[in-house]
Amino acid sequence: MKIVALSLCWVLILTAPGVLARQIAAPNQSWDVLRQTLVIGNLRVERKDGKKFSGEIIRVTATELEINRKGKLESFRRDEVKKVWLVVSPRNRTQFETIGAVSGALAGIIIILGLASKECGGDCGDEKAGIAAAFIFLPTIGVFVGRALAGKSKRTLAYSAP
Repeated sequence: MKIVALSLCWVLILTAPGVLARQIAAPNQSWDVLRQTLVIGNLRVERKDGKKFSGEIIRVTATELEINRKGKLESFRRDEVKKVWLVVSPRNRTQFETIGAVSGALAGIIIILGLASKECGGDCGDEKAGIAAAFIFLPTIGVFVGRALAGKSKRTLAYSAP
């Protein structure tokens, strides 16, 4: 029971909110700057009606912007776009998620070994449930902790309608 409590304390400590990344905002970037600077990457597009869309940039012409959103091409006319942000994910996100999953798995193994060596006296239902929980949930929690430690995606304002 002490191991479970200690593991939960570490999870709470590691998932405490960190310093928020500042969003760099460039006021009223022109559409021409957007056309020239963005070649690849992910975008977040806000239309003038308030709806927001995210996806991989396909192309920017003088009159429209086209993104790949969930495998489907979405195009936006220049006059309906309010703002466009360039979204950059942390490079080390996968590495942190992997480290978190491995750490969670190791903590799960320690808990499983502790529960497996415990004598249950006929009814082992609680121990079996604890073993299953440690096997499934600790690596999953580790992935989420790793993702939180890697940081959030950073957005840079690339275009703002005048």
